[in-house]
Amino acid sequence: MELPFCGGIQVITTPGHTDGHISLYLKKSKTLITGDALGCSEGILQPPIPKVTPDMKQAVQSLEKLLAFDINRVICYHGGAVEGAPKERIREIMNQANS
Repeated sequence: MELPFCGGIQVITTPGHTDGHISLYLKKSKTLITGDALGCSEGILQPPIPKVTPDMKQAVQSLEKLLAFDINRVICYHGGAVEGAPKERIREIMNQANS
């Protein structure tokens, strides 16, 4: 679903943290708002927090959807924003979780 605000906001279903969890991608600024799908610590993207994520397997699978977007900035609910090459770090998180 796309919302007609701010140059277009793509709604991405990212369940795992909760059943109905969503992330938002702002096309114009290439900004991804992940809510609790990812965290951030000292400027580095982190995986979802296990103690508050009932379905970690599904949460990690949801991260795959984020790779389809051209991302310059990620804003997380916990830890703030990350800029740079976030897709590389998302792939890293997925690989670590799947190994």
